[in-house]
Amino acid sequence: MALASAEIAVAVGVSLAFAYWSTGIKVNPMSRVGQVSGLATLQVHLLAIGLPLLAAVTVTAFRGSERLHRLLVRFGCAVVAGLATGFIAGGIVVALHGTPWPLAGQGDDNGHLADWAAIIIRSGHLTNIYPPLLPHLQAWWAVQFTNGEPSLAMKQIQTLLIAVSTPAAYLSWRMFLRPLPALGVGLVSSLPVALPYKPYSTLALIILVPLLGKFLQVLRRAPRRPLRESVWLGLFIGAGLAVLFLFYAGWHVWSAPGLVIAVLALFPWRSGRQGVGRALAFLGSTALAFAVLAGRYTVVLLSATGTKDRWCSPMVLVDPGYIAMSPYPYRAANTMGGWPPPGEFGGVGVFSVLMIIGIGVALALGVHRSPVVVAAACFLSAWVVRFWISHNMERDQAVQLYVRTYHQLLYCGLVLMCWAVVLAGRWLHRRLQALPDATGLRMPGAGRTRVAAVGVLTAGLLFGGMAASATADSYMPENPKYGWLSGQAWAAHQIRKPDGHCPKYADHGQCSDPRQYPTHEAPAAPDNGTLTCDYPWKQDN
Repeated sequence: MALASAEIAVAVGVSLAFAYWSTGIKVNPMSRVGQVSGLATLQVHLLAIGLPLLAAVTVTAFRGSERLHRLLVRFGCAVVAGLATGFIAGGIVVALHGTPWPLAGQGDDNGHLADWAAIIIRSGHLTNIYPPLLPHLQAWWAVQFTNGEPSLAMKQIQTLLIAVSTPAAYLSWRMFLRPLPALGVGLVSSLPVALPYKPYSTLALIILVPLLGKFLQVLRRAPRRPLRESVWLGLFIGAGLAVLFLFYAGWHVWSAPGLVIAVLALFPWRSGRQGVGRALAFLGSTALAFAVLAGRYTVVLLSATGTKDRWCSPMVLVDPGYIAMSPYPYRAANTMGGWPPPGEFGGVGVFSVLMIIGIGVALALGVHRSPVVVAAACFLSAWVVRFWISHNMERDQAVQLYVRTYHQLLYCGLVLMCWAVVLAGRWLHRRLQALPDATGLRMPGAGRTRVAAVGVLTAGLLFGGMAASATADSYMPENPKYGWLSGQAWAAHQIRKPDGHCPKYADHGQCSDPRQYPTHEAPAAPDNGTLTCDYPWKQDN
């Protein structure tokens, strides 16, 4: 227990410390030269931590004791996990250097959240259907730390949530895997879905899928556990699911059909009366904890099923069968024929083909494993929901948030692809060990696994640094007409600071006054019942 707590502390601590270290990078984020220098400085920081770590692991691989090497690998994986999104958070710190405002300033989703937090500060409650945890957290944070200014609070919360994303992924998969494979699954699956302008949503997704995997695993093992232990586990898992639901509810909704099927298929029906009773007790305690914490909001959400979503984002216009990349970082998404990019295999790209193969291999080798079953169930569920909603989009003149299934599909697909690598490696190892002359294929002693740790950590550092840099780079400030993500940071530099001065790097030294927050929830905007949605290049003609 002490080692597990220390591992958590290292992963989270490194991510937050790296983000804080980035506040010392003093560059002009509105200049491309300054942006490149800032990103390069973050890479130098990464190397300053990563290279000594790799050196220590390498030395113990050949000269240290087995126990020391295992400890270094365990905490080294936690360090690498912390560095990845600590780097992204550091990149956002660089992009927002000189301004106290968050990504998007007081606009877009962050603007809505700030409005709701301001209402909570004034009235103490919020009545709309948005998951309530983040607006209440933002309101509390603003009162405690930012003199009641909710947008300034969002900048700090945003940075914290970005920083802890890959530590959360790594630690969640540690429920099933040893440090090295958990690091691989955590990094590869979570970094491509990182969403710095809305980190709370993908953070909930990153944790939800492995937590549902643990839920299914405990359910299947409940007949062999003491009743008291099953009940306590149910209460703990139910509380975790409720907190994530109150943070961002969409993933629960899109995963529910697949999860129900998985539970019915894998419920221990044949474990005898006592076994079935223990499994039902676990389900009951899970449902009880969830209902106590999130029951009220669940009722609110169900009562709003008739609400129409008519927001047309660039993703609404993308082929619904395409889930390889988001169009937001790419200017080609706004040009005729520019998105999605052409694929090599019947219109399907190499990445998608590899992910599809990975899904097949994971199911072939791991269909009996709870985390694989849950990831596949969440993928299939979101896949069906995506097409069911979008096939009625023209008829209903509503989007109904179906585009958000993109992140769930990509994340679950990558999880399954990573599990395919883990399971295929184990399968190959067993086959090699069974060969009559397998001795010649083995490295003497424990050297094989020790050297492998050096390779995995090196690859993790390289991939984490490269992926984090690419993500942070897409948010470096630029006029919104050149890119939506880069426009998020640009907008934050154009709003006057609370002290009355313009941000240091405001465009041409000019800025606008911050808008006033509403004192009460505004009535719903008039709805003309139609969905206005088309390509920008077509709208300009």
